[in-house]
Amino acid sequence: MISRAHSETAFKLVEEINENGEEVSIIFTGRGTHYLNRPRIMEMLSFADLHTFSSEYDSTKDEVKAIDYVEFVRILEESERTFSWI
Repeated sequence: MISRAHSETAFKLVEEINENGEEVSIIFTGRGTHYLNRPRIMEMLSFADLHTFSSEYDSTKDEVKAIDYVEFVRILEESERTFSWI
């Protein structure tokens, strides 16, 4: 979950997780949603499942899925580990 304006460490961490063959889901919220308008970031995270809360930011990009609370809980339940940059 990323909601901070400065999340470069989080992006490095998810790249490492992906390189280890693990699936990555990222939920952008609050100030973190501005990353979804940066082509370089979107390209860098193309391996990940990208999400936002539909109540905060409903992206028009196909690679970003707007979710509700129920879907958020499902993602957390299915995740082996979670990290937050809030």
